[in-house]
Amino acid sequence: MNPYSDILLDHFLYPRLAGNMPDATGIGIARYPTCGDVTRVFVRVEDDLVADARFQATGCGPGIACASAMLGMVVGRSVESAAALPARAVADAIQLPEPKMHCADLAVAALRQALENDRARRAEGDEAR
Repeated sequence: MNPYSDILLDHFLYPRLAGNMPDATGIGIARYPTCGDVTRVFVRVEDDLVADARFQATGCGPGIACASAMLGMVVGRSVESAAALPARAVADAIQLPEPKMHCADLAVAALRQALENDRARRAEGDEAR
């Protein structure tokens, strides 16, 4: 019996929003040292909204599925709302088994870092004026 849900497998086999984003306004990288998984999230923020996002991930299928599902949940949302997305919501959306909860934590950590990177870049731009 397969331990993964159909929706998790679908996001793993057919990830949404995967790839590089040359016009990103923020980039975040999170690593899980125990298993070696790495997730990189790119965001483009416009008018305080996550206008677009992409991810690159290496690691297990659930890690890729979490990043894919998470970005589908945050594109179009306000930066504040996206930053507040709990890892549990990502895990629940794809029926992530509890032993793989670190995959959702990793995806959310990379997203928050990307949003913070965008915020810091904007603050530096404002100071330069």
